[in-house]
Amino acid sequence: MKEESPKAIFHALAANFGIAVCKFGAAAFTGSGARFAEAIHSTADCGNQLLLLFGLKRAQAPANALHPLGSGREIYFYALIVALLLFFVGGAFSVYEGAHRLLHHEPLSNPFVALVILGISVVLEAFSLAGAIREIRKGAPNKTLWRWFRETRESELLVVAGEDVAALLGLAIAFGTVLMTMITGNTGTMQPARSAWACC
Repeated sequence: MKEESPKAIFHALAANFGIAVCKFGAAAFTGSGARFAEAIHSTADCGNQLLLLFGLKRAQAPANALHPLGSGREIYFYALIVALLLFFVGGAFSVYEGAHRLLHHEPLSNPFVALVILGISVVLEAFSLAGAIREIRKGAPNKTLWRWFRETRESELLVVAGEDVAALLGLAIAFGTVLMTMITGNTGTMQPARSAWACC
């Protein structure tokens, strides 16, 4: 197991923790139940990183009678669990929020708070992704990122980098749609995009 792998996970943990703190602050400031739910979602993302760190620790356990070849492959199990949590729990939350906003339009409240939190989230997720890319480059300096994604066996690093890319895309969409809602005042057509808050 690569010695550097935990660094990318710690970067992601720090980023998600910072995002969760910002969202809890926004929820307290605005009294928004939706923002509180999103803060809980980011806290759950921190749990995913802790699960990956636990998996790395388990994978480094020495060989014993039960596992004569060691426990190195345990990280694949924990990476799978994190991927399933991201896909099903995170995805289900985003789908629920999107459907709820489509069916129940509400005026956009505290848009400047939303833009500030989204902006901070972009910076923190970019910090996490940059850390993941540094670790990828250390292990595969001559590979393109696409080739690394296709060939890597570092599942924990793959999960972190993939989550960061998806989060940044969601944040960019959310920032753009909230900004367009503020400019146009058209909350009816742009409102569903507020569910993209859940991406970060």
